[in-house]
Amino acid sequence: MHRNRVSQVWLISGLLLLSGCTTVKSLWPFGRAPATAPVAVNELALQLPEAGAAPVVLQFWERNTLVIDLQGVASEGGVVLARREGNRWPALIAFRMAPNRFEMLEVRGAQRVLLPVASGAATPVTATLPPGAYDERTALLAVKWGAKASF
Repeated sequence: MHRNRVSQVWLISGLLLLSGCTTVKSLWPFGRAPATAPVAVNELALQLPEAGAAPVVLQFWERNTLVIDLQGVASEGGVVLARREGNRWPALIAFRMAPNRFEMLEVRGAQRVLLPVASGAATPVTATLPPGAYDERTALLAVKWGAKASF
């Protein structure tokens, strides 16, 4: 009886020591750190229209793409994006949109680009501006969103 208790103590202490190893921790469901939220940046200046309330437009980086988050905006509206003094345009600009909030996004820069928003999707949709939508000579990007009929 005494040997069984000693072996149980050794077994439990061995398991406790192993539980501290990173290899074993990574296999446990609570061993992984949660994904970090993106850090908001202020890369582009937002110029708001005179009429109406100011929309909540967030900016953050995902690798080399500046993501403009339009999930918190009203169903119709617009903003103008401008470069900060002395800065260049980001290599890639993408727009994150909530499905079923609005149907179409229009961006006017060096070219006019229409980006449809997928309806019925459960997760936010991210659309990247195609090459040529803006270049170094582009002063402003006028962004407008709303129903398809208004474009």
